[in-house]
Amino acid sequence: MRCALGALLVGAALAGCNTAQGVKKDVQRGGEVAGEAIQKGGEAVEKAMHKAGEVVGEGMKKGGEAVQKVTE
Repeated sequence: MRCALGALLVGAALAGCNTAQGVKKDVQRGGEVAGEAIQKGGEAVEKAMHKAGEVVGEGMKKGGEAVQKVTE
């Protein structure tokens, strides 16, 4: 009886360690996926901001040219 109980406890302890390592790997992989998604999102925002800056800059340039023509 004692041997069976001891074996059961050892088996449960080993299963617990294995499960904890599996959870650790799952959390690590989840972090990697989240990091990649955040990086891609940041790149998309960077491109959008760059394009918006170009549009605003072009508008200001045209506005400046129009003012120069009026004042000449």
